[in-house]
Amino acid sequence: MFAYNYDLSLMEINTRIKTFRLHFIEGCLRNDKQNFTKERILQSLNKAIIQEFKNDKQIAERTFNEDWKYIKVCLEDNGLYLKKWKKGKQVYYRYSDIEFSINDALLSRKEVGRLVDAVNLLQQIKGIDHNNELTDILQKLDAQIKYHSAKESDAIGFQQTQTAIGYHFVDDLYEAIIEKNVLEISYQPFNQPVETKTIHPYHLRQYNNRWFLFGYDESRNAVSTLALDRFVKKPKAINKFYHSSEGLFDATTYFTNIIGVTKFDNCTVEEIKLLFASKRAPYILTKPIHETQQHTVLEDGSLQVTLELSINNELKQMVLSFGADVKVILPESLKEFIREQVKGMIEGKS
Repeated sequence: MFAYNYDLSLMEINTRIKTFRLHFIEGCLRNDKQNFTKERILQSLNKAIIQEFKNDKQIAERTFNEDWKYIKVCLEDNGLYLKKWKKGKQVYYRYSDIEFSINDALLSRKEVGRLVDAVNLLQQIKGIDHNNELTDILQKLDAQIKYHSAKESDAIGFQQTQTAIGYHFVDDLYEAIIEKNVLEISYQPFNQPVETKTIHPYHLRQYNNRWFLFGYDESRNAVSTLALDRFVKKPKAINKFYHSSEGLFDATTYFTNIIGVTKFDNCTVEEIKLLFASKRAPYILTKPIHETQQHTVLEDGSLQVTLELSINNELKQMVLSFGADVKVILPESLKEFIREQVKGMIEGKS
């Protein structure tokens, strides 16, 4: 596994600053040696953030009040409250129980840490708006564990891929699917002119670091698969009756017998038989090619795999990726395709 070292994103920096803010405010409210007004806490907090993060941007009063509200909710959820008293014109605050901390969650530190790792994994899904739901979840989780030093080593690493072209359309497309909006899409297939499509969107899917939209295509009177990296501009919602996916598309069954996202009209499911060399067999056993996979380990250690799939480009490319470690047994059409591809690679034909 690669060590996954990356620069802190803006979202992660904001999360750490929020965690720091919450614990700083709490430190003042748990202090029984000094009395603090909200104004004094805010002033002290701004100075501390400048020192800690080298950030001279002042905390907005609205942001401070949201943190304050969050702490009050944490107290109330645990049967506690903020004590409040006046001295002259000043109003002071303190926890009703200074032994309490917002770190005192029902979840253990280990469990919270695992949840944070899970959210971090979700953040790697490009195209999801991390500035709302996921960010809020992460901030609430991170606020329940102690502030992490930037020098801490990562205990888990994830493969990081480049941002998929077209991912910025995902939020709008997701909303269109939920709201059942018909879309006008300017689309340009590879090496072809731009065309305008009227699409009734049903489903979004990521495969091989590309995003795809599935929906009823009025020009074809059928479901089409559109790659988001071929969108020329932002899709536009139009006032038109939405064609339901019922009887046309069901995401739970549509991908049952294919590799990837391509499903041709009137395609048939075929028995695919592949023979893997013994050195490749352990990898195929531990990471099956497809959910329909059945296998037999032969006496010489080689592995015979049977799949029930429709033949598409993704399947062909996958077979080619195994190189000399795989032999196609069935069907004959796939054997012939691989044979011609290998011949072309040797002869340098395109």
